[in-house]
Amino acid sequence: MDRLEQDEKEHASKHVDIESKRFFFDVKENHKGKYLRITELSGGRSCIVIPLGGINLFKERLGEVIQEAEELIESPGSM
Repeated sequence: MDRLEQDEKEHASKHVDIESKRFFFDVKENHKGKYLRITELSGGRSCIVIPLGGINLFKERLGEVIQEAEELIESPGSM
C-alpha cells in the first residue's frame, strides 16, 4: 500500500458482479476532498473518480443515459 492509499479514508463501499465483470463503488476521502471512485475489474482494472461536489450532476446525466438504455432493452427486436 503506497502513502496515498494510507491517507485515504473510506466512507462507503459496495460492489456488483455483472457477467464476467465486477464493479466497485467506493466513497472515499483524501487530502484533496471526498469523491466517488468506480472501479471495473475484468482481467484488467479501470476506474473513474467523481468529486462529490459534482455527484448530483453526474447522477442526473447517468440517469438520463440509463433511461435511454432501458428504452432500447424494452423495444422489440433490440436484442
